[in-house]
Amino acid sequence: MEGKDLTTQDWYIHLVNDCKSIITEAVFMSRWALVEGYWSLGRRIEEETRTRPINVIQLLQDLAKSISISYRTGYYAHQIYLKYPDIQQIPEGKSITWNKLITKYLPKVSVEKETPPLVQGKFSVIYAGF
Repeated sequence: MEGKDLTTQDWYIHLVNDCKSIITEAVFMSRWALVEGYWSLGRRIEEETRTRPINVIQLLQDLAKSISISYRTGYYAHQIYLKYPDIQQIPEGKSITWNKLITKYLPKVSVEKETPPLVQGKFSVIYAGF
């Protein structure tokens, strides 16, 4: 076999096809696992909001800090659960990605803040914090 190009041999071509299938399946499963995980997070958050008199925004802010996720991720997880309490009803089934789910199937969330009005008058000190 010395000097023969491996890439032209039948066993090698079969190996390449098997490896591609393994990677494709792993990517597919990891995408669904992420959707399923965030959906479960949303379900857990909703369970607490239904049993306790708590402010959901405050809960999401505190959770974001405590479990090292962004507020927005927690918010989206909760919204996905509210919109699809049955995980089997998520559009596109197990082929959907988390990003596509939140961008295509959730309403747009505006996080822009209004610019406060300028204060009129004369001041001896102006402080701008960063």
